[in-house]
Amino acid sequence: MERKLRANIWKFYLFNIFSSFVLYYAIDKILMQSRGLSVTDMVIVEISYLVARLILEVPSGALADRWSRKYALALNMVFFMVNTFLWAIAPNLSVFILGDLIAAIHSALKYGTDTSFLYDTLKQLGKTDTYTKTQGNVIFWESLLSIIAGIIGGMIADAFGVVVPFWVTLPFSFAAMIVALTFTEPQIHRTTGEMGFWKHIVETGKYLWKRPYLISLMVFSVIMGISLRPIDEYGQLYFIGVGVPVLALGYLSAVGSGIEAIAGKFAYLLSRFNRKKVFAVAIVTSSIGFIIVGLTNSWWGIPFAFLPFLAFYFTHLLVMTDLHNELPSEQRATGASFLSLMHSLAAIPLVFGFGRAADRFSIATAYLLVGILVAVYFVFFLFSFRTRKAGFDLPA
Repeated sequence: MERKLRANIWKFYLFNIFSSFVLYYAIDKILMQSRGLSVTDMVIVEISYLVARLILEVPSGALADRWSRKYALALNMVFFMVNTFLWAIAPNLSVFILGDLIAAIHSALKYGTDTSFLYDTLKQLGKTDTYTKTQGNVIFWESLLSIIAGIIGGMIADAFGVVVPFWVTLPFSFAAMIVALTFTEPQIHRTTGEMGFWKHIVETGKYLWKRPYLISLMVFSVIMGISLRPIDEYGQLYFIGVGVPVLALGYLSAVGSGIEAIAGKFAYLLSRFNRKKVFAVAIVTSSIGFIIVGLTNSWWGIPFAFLPFLAFYFTHLLVMTDLHNELPSEQRATGASFLSLMHSLAAIPLVFGFGRAADRFSIATAYLLVGILVAVYFVFFLFSFRTRKAGFDLPA
């Protein structure tokens, strides 16, 4: 059994490498634009996704906790492939929305399930102290593949058309599904038979609510995550607007993935520093990036567009480590899904307002407004963030 659990580690690397080899992330909004969608239309597509995530997020996490994380991860790749296919053939807004609804199922099945699977594998092997570094290494390698995929995707789109990267992605997604099916389930306590499905969800919510540090941690994660979303999803429109050629979008996407890779490799080094100070620096960094991007609206703003990436990725691993450390195994994926639920709830009004501001004024103005909102949160953070008390009992 131990040998099979050890095999989970390298298989988990392989799963994430294949699943992250997506060649169209750098040009998906360009595909939408080429098929007649406005920025507001793109926001409608994204809001459809977020609403679906909102509904599915916590139940999917509970499903992984109570049923099987292995099969949840395999199913997530099936839905990802369906989403890729629908976007490749989408002639109009309706089909893009349908594809994103399918993508919501894919994301809901994966978020929290993958990291919980790794954490519980390490826990059964007696190596939970290596989680931050191991997950960081996983992020490093999958980000390197994302860099390669982004560059190749941009080159393919420039040479053969923006739809071709979608088709080339599918075999790699299929390989990820096959790898997931070979995982060995770690033995965890499951609440199936002890309490009903919805009671399990309610009990997890109560567990989180009674822990002020977890609430502060999750709010910070939400603000950093939803503020990154506009630059991550719509940055390509800003880049095209200031004169960047389509071919270069893959390289710019690679910069974002490179930041994620470096953060994955070295973020664990920040564990030795006070969490509140690290998070405060991240908030300021993100806000400055957005404000400069908004004020310059030129090539000069491009380097600063990546400051929010630095802020998010160098703190996200710390957030997830603390979250998993504080949650019992039978509620780990469900608890992570509550965090994703909060992300979706907050992202809906933000992306809607961003889209409206981009269409009414300019995309640069929309980024300036995001920067101001993050700056306002910084003041709130300084007075409200709760640190974990020394001696706080951690779950078994």
